[in-house]
Amino acid sequence: MDNYDIVVAGGGVIGCAAARAILLQNPGLKLCLIEKEKELAFHQSGRNSGVIHAGYNQKPGTLKAKLVVEGNRRLREFCLERNIPMVQDGILVVARTEPEIAVLKTLLERAKANGAKAEWVDEKGITQIEPHARGLAGLLAPEAASFDSKGYVAALGEEIRSKGAEISLGEQITGLKETARHVEITTSRRVLQCGFFLGAGGLQADRIAQMMGLCRDYRIIPFRGDYYELTPQRRHLTRAHIYPAPDPQFPFLGPHFSRTFDGRVLVGPGAAIALSRESYGRFSFNLDDLRQMAGDRAFWRMLLSPRFLDLARREWRKAVFKRSLVRDARRLVPELRAADVRYSHAGIRAQMIGSDGRLVDDMLIEQTPRSRHVLNAVSPALTCSLPFSSYIATSPNASSYTPISVNDI
Repeated sequence: MDNYDIVVAGGGVIGCAAARAILLQNPGLKLCLIEKEKELAFHQSGRNSGVIHAGYNQKPGTLKAKLVVEGNRRLREFCLERNIPMVQDGILVVARTEPEIAVLKTLLERAKANGAKAEWVDEKGITQIEPHARGLAGLLAPEAASFDSKGYVAALGEEIRSKGAEISLGEQITGLKETARHVEITTSRRVLQCGFFLGAGGLQADRIAQMMGLCRDYRIIPFRGDYYELTPQRRHLTRAHIYPAPDPQFPFLGPHFSRTFDGRVLVGPGAAIALSRESYGRFSFNLDDLRQMAGDRAFWRMLLSPRFLDLARREWRKAVFKRSLVRDARRLVPELRAADVRYSHAGIRAQMIGSDGRLVDDMLIEQTPRSRHVLNAVSPALTCSLPFSSYIATSPNASSYTPISVNDI
């Protein structure tokens, strides 16, 4: 039986960043990171728009708000130090109606509270920053950036290996058992033991935690986001990033324009309920995932809420019909036409909901004496990853175990 001081489950950005943070804080520990896919960043961490967020949208007092500005700074520095492609080009958030202007004012207040740089932009200023965008007012966040998210996770992986730790790919955890002295882990290959276990399983985080009797009041609902891409001839429609004023009722940002680090321009994503946690074909599904959702009262409480039901209808139209998503995005850039975009890729967001059907809008962690589980690490988790990993790596071994809370930041 293989023995380790610490085992980390999950080869996405949170698992890799946390493993690195543990090794930095505890040199010499015998650590193994287990990932069921054959490469790092296969799911959420590698299927996104590659944006380093600025910190204007997070509700003050939440863990995300406490981490995002520091995360932005540290991630940009990390990219520069390690030659990871990154372009600091800023985000312009556009209000198209009077109610959206009120939302922008709230975002400006949040930016000030969170310590994020943001400035008000009038109607004329919008076209000076983004000549093809239209709106009544805007909010410019100059410290937002585009970067290579897969390259970032790869760099974390290289650093983990350089410190003598093991990364095991293509190995799936099938069972967990905690005793007073260790955690026994059964995988698709072997049985191993560790003194402390850290779960960062992303789309499977709740299922991993449930193996240890945790996550009883929460479950992950997958939301699919389809990204389109401007054709090369139409990339001039966006200089950097153009976002709509978000709907404050939901944690989704709405279709937006994002110029990537390599010069492409993504349009999207939507936020439709996915038919599988890990299937990326447009109409692919997983029967086990569907059965679990269909038999879950919390899922139906979420879905049948009048406000959410209206959102679900709109998002499914965007997922099925390109013209529906383009019509939404055209409110930001009126020159956009359906022929200007082609399909790019899909990402699936691991959105945690509570037993009451409400969407969890902040980081969520549960723990036992010998384990810690990151259950909800949604956007801007990539941006927050370096300070968040230091936070969850605090005292990771049982002999010096210290419970953590938001107040520890």
